[in-house]
Amino acid sequence: MPKTQTITEISDGCEVDSLFLLESIDIRKKKQDGKYLFATLANRTGRISCKIWGLPAHSADEIEAVGKNLQPGEVYRIRGFAKVFNGECEININEGIADLAAPAAIQASEKGEFIYSPVDIRETAIAIQNLAGTIRNGQLKMVVSLALMDAGGFYEKPAAKKRHHNYRGGLAEHTLETATIAVAMADAKKSFGIDRDILIAGALLHDIGKALCFEEKGIGYAARPEYDLIGHIPLGITFLTRFKDYLDDATYLHLLHIVQSHHGDYGDVEPRTPEAWAVHLADLASATLREVADDVAGLAPGEGKWKGEKSGKAVYRI
Repeated sequence: MPKTQTITEISDGCEVDSLFLLESIDIRKKKQDGKYLFATLANRTGRISCKIWGLPAHSADEIEAVGKNLQPGEVYRIRGFAKVFNGECEININEGIADLAAPAAIQASEKGEFIYSPVDIRETAIAIQNLAGTIRNGQLKMVVSLALMDAGGFYEKPAAKKRHHNYRGGLAEHTLETATIAVAMADAKKSFGIDRDILIAGALLHDIGKALCFEEKGIGYAARPEYDLIGHIPLGITFLTRFKDYLDDATYLHLLHIVQSHHGDYGDVEPRTPEAWAVHLADLASATLREVADDVAGLAPGEGKWKGEKSGKAVYRI
């Protein structure tokens, strides 16, 4: 059995028989009777969707049992065929369902072959630390440094389960993009009178709650229940309360407001300061551009979609 069949080599109609990391698994209903499994697979070259149908003899209960037994973060032998559906190449598994009974054993030295991350995590970390170092308020600079360190695995974790920056290192990459865009807006028009220190601190900590939403599972990351049951903004606000005594009341309240309001119209609190608006708009720009870029990457030149999988917006590849 080959171990080096990469996702970039998979095309319409080809047979697939290789090892891949299982990132996620969902149990779904067929349009008529029965169930199937929808998985996201990965290796170092990218990601691909996978539909696990099983054989006609498999009942809905048997398919569901297979899904509940699969462990995200583990590597499995994937045996099936590739097919283009709605413009996206995906893997379909029928008789290969038998190979999913247990994860494949891999050596520690092989783990890197199954981790997809299009970002240089070390470079991102250095850039964030350098930007934080430009904060002139010593107490605020210390809070940012301590928060990023205390969050645990901040630079390694994804920013989402399915949408923008949903890969290892994605949270830090999105954070850096948001802060960079926000600073660029402030620098573009000095007359806005934006406080650069609180702007950078708020941008770097706006998604700090997401670091608390993911945990290592196998050789990947999986969302904790808090991701859906609580949400990253309340988690971020609660997390930042530990630093209250390091800041004066006005600065602390402004920092919390930026974190609380960064979803704009979609959040419980709308931005009310120029700094909060800048972070919200920068966050939206980073997230939207990443989603659209990912949607466009899966299209052929001259091809478009009325609704991209990630962005939910009409996309077109020139």
